[in-house]
Amino acid sequence: MIKAIIFDMDGVIVDTEFQDFRIQQEFIKKENPSINQVKTNFDELIGQSYNMLYETLRKFIGSNDSLNEIKRRFEAYNVIAYESINYQQLFRKELLPILKWAKSKGVLLAVASSSTYEHIIEVLNSCNIKNYFDVIYSGEFVEESKPNPAIYLNTLEKLNVSANQAITIEDSYYGISAAKAAGITTIAYKEMRAAIDQSAADYLVEDMTEAYEIIQTLNK
Repeated sequence: MIKAIIFDMDGVIVDTEFQDFRIQQEFIKKENPSINQVKTNFDELIGQSYNMLYETLRKFIGSNDSLNEIKRRFEAYNVIAYESINYQQLFRKELLPILKWAKSKGVLLAVASSSTYEHIIEVLNSCNIKNYFDVIYSGEFVEESKPNPAIYLNTLEKLNVSANQAITIEDSYYGISAAKAAGITTIAYKEMRAAIDQSAADYLVEDMTEAYEIIQTLNK
């Protein structure tokens, strides 16, 4: 029996993972116009914690600036880029039946995201689903975020369930790696717009309706 479902946020609850990916690439191109866009593997940007992201941005930019300086410039760029993003429009509404089913069955719900806690709350409130979740856990609460399993291990602890009593829905390589390292059965939401390795997941789905069917099957 499933006692808890843990969701990643970006790329799962809201279709922002690819938005983030696009913005990060545009920032890199702005900072380093001479970068070879064909030969550069931008896919490693997907699903990183913020600390890892700043290191990767610095590598792609080819800069010797401090991580704090890279962070300052990227955050300023990111704020402007996200002003036009409507989270309600990016919300995967087919997720609602899963949330409602879980509440009706007494299954606990959690978000475990590498994003900042403030950003997670902003997104969940924008989508009017914050009150569904029993635990909201941010990557900024741990020393190392995904792919380190700490974010999932701590979320399990707060839910008071063991790994074999939970299931998670992820999309990124780092997120899937973290969930599997924590021993949690993992459903991957298929991303077809970028070459993400999702092969470590237990299940691969193309929409939340398919994920819902798997969850119900596993709960029998």
